[in-house]
Amino acid sequence: MGLLCIFLQAVANLPAEPAAAVHSESYFSLLMKGGLILIPIFLLAGLAIFIISDKWYMLRKLGKHDSRAFGYLLKLIYAGDSDKAGQFAASRTFPSFKVIAAGLKNDNRTLQDVEESMQIQARLQISKMEKGMNYLAITASVAPMLGFLGTIFGVIRIFYDISKSGVLDISTISNGLYEKMICSGTGLLVGIIAYSGYSLLNNRIDKIVLQMDVVANEALKAIRADRDHAVKP
Repeated sequence: MGLLCIFLQAVANLPAEPAAAVHSESYFSLLMKGGLILIPIFLLAGLAIFIISDKWYMLRKLGKHDSRAFGYLLKLIYAGDSDKAGQFAASRTFPSFKVIAAGLKNDNRTLQDVEESMQIQARLQISKMEKGMNYLAITASVAPMLGFLGTIFGVIRIFYDISKSGVLDISTISNGLYEKMICSGTGLLVGIIAYSGYSLLNNRIDKIVLQMDVVANEALKAIRADRDHAVKP
């Protein structure tokens, strides 16, 4: 607080100068004044955009549910043709079909073994869908901190130059501050993009997992019904 008062008092005592013409600059030229700290921020931005676009395209394909194919698969299971049902499920690219294929791999196992195999495969499919998501979480946290770090370094440099020269010039301070605040703004923007992408992708993954659970439960019911029918005289 004392430093701020001294700074404001010094600014007030500065001699008045004629107003200079204001020159507008492009956003790109302003952005380039942020300093070297922008390099890792830009790298994180590129990584976040790549992961978001790649995962969004992948999850969009995996999130589609082929109800016609699933109906045919259930028909095969109810008919007792587990081998053909397992081959058909394994040939599909959807996670839910991969889970069912894992349960139908060995028809002579108990229902508990079938269910455990499906659960293991479900965890494997979820792990594949979540691959790379941790980088988005890291970017959402690190990019704003890098921006603040660049701003702090800039402010330290400004006051160091003032201490060496002994001259308090409002133009030097204002130019240095607005240039270093660019780091904070850029870091926050990249963090917002990464966090938004992380949240949206997690939401899509949750929907696919829910759909996978529903499909797996329906398949388990069909397998149980087929085995109950087989043991009846």
